[in-house]
Amino acid sequence: MRLESKTICALLLFIALFRPGLKAQTAKKDSPVLDSAFAVALRQYHAYVSPDPSLYRGALYPEYAYQIKTGHPYFEDSLIRGALLYNGVLYEHIPLIYDVVLDVVVINDPYNIWKIALNREHLDSFTVENHSFVRIGDSLNPTAPRNGFYEQLYRGRVRLFRKETKSIQMEASWAGLQFEKYTLTVISYYLKKGETYYAVNNRQSLLTALKDKSSQVKKFIRSNHLRMRNDKENTLVKVITWYDGLTAR
Repeated sequence: MRLESKTICALLLFIALFRPGLKAQTAKKDSPVLDSAFAVALRQYHAYVSPDPSLYRGALYPEYAYQIKTGHPYFEDSLIRGALLYNGVLYEHIPLIYDVVLDVVVINDPYNIWKIALNREHLDSFTVENHSFVRIGDSLNPTAPRNGFYEQLYRGRVRLFRKETKSIQMEASWAGLQFEKYTLTVISYYLKKGETYYAVNNRQSLLTALKDKSSQVKKFIRSNHLRMRNDKENTLVKVITWYDGLTAR
């Protein structure tokens, strides 16, 4: 009876994954939002296949062997429950940590003995609290930024991404007898219009990306007292949201 239930559950998941109406979840693979029928099938699947061997695939994740005096290599410095779209299957409430230095997502093994670095090529999207990340890996698009995980700040007719990179630096201590390690963080923003990506890290690059409405954009920025230099992310989100609504008219 148990085997029959497993078979039925697997069939339900297969139908939910590949039925015609599921374009948003399978074709785009950048949102963990599911409709109710798919969610029911998914819950049944996870209930019968636990631990799921399809999730726990990846390399052994080595802990950092040295102490970092200032900063840390992660997006958040502790395991936080999130969602993963991995190998085309959504996994929810999974404790995970995003290593920004290595650009990998790390989870515990099913028995909490060691940590696993998930295969980047199989991970389409994940969430950390209210932050949503997607994998960009369009090697055939000459305008695309380098492959990796990007936080999606806005999605509409245009899309806005934030890329945080970290590196571990060393500097000599005051006595010069040892080196202390710290993390250096760089944040970049990208706008996608159609199939073209634009780096939008200052006012001029934003106006260039939105050149079809540049005069209106300038007016919107002035009237709302927005400053890219002082509040870049908030300015970008507000301008892109307004622009997307403007172009929809």
